[in-house]
Formats: sequence, C-alpha cells, structure tokens
Amino acid sequence: MNDLVKNFFKFFVLIAAMLFCLGFSSPSLEKATISPNFLQGVHYLKQENYQDAIVEFTEVINDKNHWVASAYSNRCLAHLQLNNNQAAKQDCEEALGMNSDNIEAYLNKGLADYRLENYTQSLAAYQEVIKRHKNDYRAYYNQGLVHFQLGNYQQALNSYNQALKIDEDDSLEHKTLIYHDRALAHLQLEDFSEAIANLTHVLILNPKDEQAYYQRGYAYQKSGNYQAAFQDFTEAITLNPQLTTAYINRVISAAILGFQKVAWQNFKIALTQFQEQNNQIGYQQTLNLMRKFKKVTSNTYESPIG
Repeated sequence: MNDLVKNFFKFFVLIAAMLFCLGFSSPSLEKATISPNFLQGVHYLKQENYQDAIVEFTEVINDKNHWVASAYSNRCLAHLQLNNNQAAKQDCEEALGMNSDNIEAYLNKGLADYRLENYTQSLAAYQEVIKRHKNDYRAYYNQGLVHFQLGNYQQALNSYNQALKIDEDDSLEHKTLIYHDRALAHLQLEDFSEAIANLTHVLILNPKDEQAYYQRGYAYQKSGNYQAAFQDFTEAITLNPQLTTAYINRVISAAILGFQKVAWQNFKIALTQFQEQNNQIGYQQTLNLMRKFKKVTSNTYESPIG
C-alpha cells in the first residue's frame, strides 16, 4: 500500500527570499552644508514615511544643486519601499549617470529590475557592484536570487557560496537567509542531503523558523525518511498552526508510516483551513486528494467524505 500512496501524492516547497539591497546614499560633504530638504528626506526615510521623503528629495532635485545625485539615489530607495519599481529604476539610473560609483544605487537598481523581471539587467547591476567592491556579499547573494529565479540553480549556489565566504557583516539574520536560500537551490537540484544540512544550519541559527522545518520535512520525505519528515512537519505546525500545506505534507508521511487515522485528521484540518481562507482551489484539490487516498488505502472506518 505504501508504494501506491507514494505514487499519487504531489507536494511543493514554499519559497521565500529577501534581497539585500536597500541602503541610504549620502553626499561626501560636511553635514552642516547639506541641504535641509535632503536631511529631512533622510529623516522621513528612517521614519518609514516614504511619501514625504519623496517630496523632500524632489525639492532637492528641482533645486539642481550638488546634492541632486544623492537625492535621486535616496528617492529611488523611497520608491522601492512603496513598490514603485519603474520610478525607482529611473531614479537610480539618474543617480548613476551623475556618479557611476554609487554602490547603493546599483544595488537598488538591481532590486527594481528584479521586481520588473528584467533579470539580465538586474544581474548586470550587481556585477557593477562586484567590479567596484569585490567583497560586497550583498551583490553575490542577490545575483544568486536572480539565477534562482531564472532556473540556474547551480549558478545560484555558486553565488550563495561566494556570499557566505566573504560575508563581513556576521549578521545571524543574513547568514540564516543565505543558508536557507542555498537549501532551496539544493532542493531544486534534488540534492536532498545538502538541503537537509543547510536547513539544519538555519535551525541552529533560528530554532523558530517554521519554513526551515517545513522545507527540511520535504527534503526528508523526498529522501525516504518519513519519520523525520513527520517530526519536522509537526514542528512547523507547532510554530504555525495555520500552515495548511504542512498538514497536507504530514498526511503523506503519516500514511506511509501506517498512521491512517492521523492522515485523515490532517486532511480534515487542511480542508477546514482552506475553507476558512476562502481558498476554493486548495479546498477542491484537497477533496480530490482525499477521494484518491480513500481508494488507495481502502479505508474501513468513517471518512470525512460521503
């Protein structure tokens, strides 16, 4: 029966990643000489008041003085925070036209192009950073994310590895992200042992990472270690009881381990959650999966489907 159960289940990995890009740009002048509008714009950025920041930086740009390049760069950042990606791209290009060595402008332009799905241009922007500062791990990490999006998983791994090698920040948050995204690349390459190793590293750095448990559970499941998979899906659910996909995946491990009643219980929970989320597609797919599961397992006790 276990082989039949394995054959009809299909499950997916949730992928989440963050770009290391957003940074202020400041003119190399004494603070006392900087435009009051520029200073107020930076203040608004720090306060996450992006609309007012844009107004202040626009005033600086309209004055056409020597703070214009930095004003364009920082207005690009404000636009990115508001997801005005085309406007952000244009502002970063203006900033780079005035100062071709503006590292933060290249990084932020790369993010704008990434969001606009201009992946070749995004890679080129990060390469410009590397040409000027070969030890900027942010550029390597971001290139990795672009390669991942393009399906170039080995190149993504190469970039992530370089980012880890030269990371001078020593930030646990940043290292956790890099290990996590490196694990996702290994998953796509079906190198499950390496994915498990990287996700284990993530969990050492952050034992409360529900996605790491969920994705490591997926890797264990694909490796045939259903007991470990069941445990990881359980940990993910403990951390986030609303992680509906974890219940669906826990069904698989439970069924293969012979825990039929547990499998049905997880089906019921997933079905209820999809209904509460008004997720009709997920609800219907779960119903279809339950019907197939009932046929395969020849369940003898009352199931939730008539």
